[in-house]
Formats: sequence, structure tokens, C-alpha cells
Amino acid sequence: MISVYGEHFLPPEVNRILKTLQSDSSPLSWSEMEKVLNRQLGPDLLKKLEIEKEPIAAASMGQVYKARIKKTGQLIALKIQYPNVDKAIDSDLRALKSVLTLSKLVPKGPGFEDVFREIRMMLHYESDYQREANMLVTFKELLADDPRYLIPSPVPEFSTKRILAMTLLEGSSVDGPEVKTLRQGRRNRIGIAALDLLFKEIFVWRMVQTDPHFGNYRIHIDSDENRMEDKIILYDFGAVRKFPLRYIRPFARLAQSALDEDRIANQQAGKDLGFLRDEDNQKVNELFSTICFTAADAFRQEYESPSLDGSSGGDCPYEWGRTDVIQKLTRLAKDAVFTFRIRTPPREAIFLDRKMIGMYFFLSSLGVRFGPRKLLKHYLDQVDQE
Repeated sequence: MISVYGEHFLPPEVNRILKTLQSDSSPLSWSEMEKVLNRQLGPDLLKKLEIEKEPIAAASMGQVYKARIKKTGQLIALKIQYPNVDKAIDSDLRALKSVLTLSKLVPKGPGFEDVFREIRMMLHYESDYQREANMLVTFKELLADDPRYLIPSPVPEFSTKRILAMTLLEGSSVDGPEVKTLRQGRRNRIGIAALDLLFKEIFVWRMVQTDPHFGNYRIHIDSDENRMEDKIILYDFGAVRKFPLRYIRPFARLAQSALDEDRIANQQAGKDLGFLRDEDNQKVNELFSTICFTAADAFRQEYESPSLDGSSGGDCPYEWGRTDVIQKLTRLAKDAVFTFRIRTPPREAIFLDRKMIGMYFFLSSLGVRFGPRKLLKHYLDQVDQE
């Protein structure tokens, strides 16, 4: 999480190191990963594969290897989990919980326990590759008719709870030079596709992929200069969190109130979600609204269909590459520490907020220029009609 968000408050040299955690963590040796393969697949299945011994990606829970199915010649990606990750999750969380409790940086009570249950649940979701394979299929079906996205297909023959085999899809890094040098209109389209998908996940499907770091995405750059239909490749569906309508409805009201800068509606939605309490004083309520309105600043802007020359409709398209929203929110969060009585947020907010902040960085890295008010309003209206 720090590797994704740290660039706005950490020194550049620290951030350069942390960003490698997104997709280039130091790999575990092949001999150790081969043991996992042998335990999970067995020698007979392994004989059917030709596996390159250098990983093409290494992250916090596992490594990804390129392989070829000998019989068909099909190239696949093998996502192999590190040994004993499930045990490490529980032991690390216990240690973290002890540190936070002793430091008195967090409040004790049911809210604190709820947050840790949420984190534990999501981490164990990420370590269950059978669940992730099912989510791959689900999202692939949901997006089957939308050409803006590419999703690999699971290969069940070589998949287990600790190994996920997928068709191999390769592309360019979101923050890589190939993407950054695309024309403005093409980057706009990629950004709109990313935001449109986010709104569908939250407000239509109520099923959100909550891990936004750049290692989970690639961009397939269209080589046809006339067509230029670039696509977002979606790799990782381990951290998918489902949200009940009873949470999404007040969340949609919160978003609408932030668009309208309606403090009364905003603070009522904040109470409905569990951020605010009836006994909170005016200063607390006002600060909460200020935080919400600041976060919604970009979403208050209008846009029309972006053109290839980079214009995006209206007189002043919003420039995500120059946004200082995260810095403003960081300063407001420091004020909140001293204004709010120490409390834990609603457990549903933890990973949903992470995804929302991740979208700011995604669009900022692309240097997208557009204001998504109409797009967001379209989805908010759908929730209002349910």
C-alpha cells in the first residue's frame, strides 16, 4: 500500500525502492518454487509443461512464470504462491495488532477488531487461487462484450488453491514510457475505460477488485495507428470484495452530496455509513464534509467524448497529472487526527477507499485530461433507482 501511495509524501529515493514491490520484489529461488509445483501438481502434470525458470513477475504473495503446454504449444502464465503464505498472514497480523495496541495509535473495541477481520479476510482471499480463478471467469463474462478490456482465462488443468494457470497476456506498464508517450486522446480513452470499470464494479456489480497497484494492470497498445483501440489488461482478481446494497446506497448518496457540495446530505450519509456520530460537534462534521468535497473535486468536472488531439470537451478539461488532491487530503487527514475522537472507520471502507485512491494515481500517471461528472452521475442515478 505504501508503494502505491508513498510518492506524495515520501522522498523520491525511498519511493523508487518501494515501487519495485508492486511487480519486482526479490524473487525466491527456482528450487524453492519448484517444490511448491511438485507438491501442488505432481510429476505427471509437470511433464506436460515447459517452464522458464526466471520469473516474469515477483510480488508479495507469489511469483509468475512463463510456461508452454508441450502438447498444444500454448503459452501460459503460472502464478505460484510462496510456501506457507497463509500461515504468514495470520502471524504477521497478530504481530501488527500487538504493535498497534501497545503504541495506542488505534482505539480498542469492536471497530478495531472489525478492521482486522476485514484485512485478514481480504488477505486470505488473495491467497486462495481457486477463488481467484472463479473471479477471473466472472469478470471475463461481465466484460465479454466490452472491447476495452482484456482478461486472461484460467487453465484449470494446471491450477490448484496455490497455483493459478492463466493464458499469457503481455503488455506495457501503466507508468512505462510506451504508455506515457501515447497521444493525449489515447491516454484519455484508457483513463475513461479505467474509471468506467471502477463505477461498474462499485455501483452495478457491487463487486470490487480492491488492489489497485500497477503490477495488476498492463496496457495492450494497438499497433494500428488508424484504429488505436488500446486495451487495459486486467490480471489480478484475488482481492475482490463484494459489497451489500445497504452499504452502496448510502455510499452513492455520499458521492452525490460531494458532487453537489451539499453539507447536510453529506453529513447524513456520513452518519449512515458510520463515519460520523450523532454526538459529533460542528467542527467534526465540517471537517468530514471538507474531506469529502476535496476528494470529489475531480469528479465535479464535466467532459464530453475525448478526441484524438487530446481535447475532452468543455473549456477546461481536468488535468489529472497535475492534481494535488492527495496532498490536500493528506494535510486534512493530519487535522482530522486532532479533531476526531480516535475511532476506526467502517470495515467496508478500508479497501474501497484504497481502490478509489489507487484510481487517482492511475489517472495521474497517465496524465489523463477529462472531468468525469456525467459518467459518475450516470451510475449514481442507477443506484438511486434500485
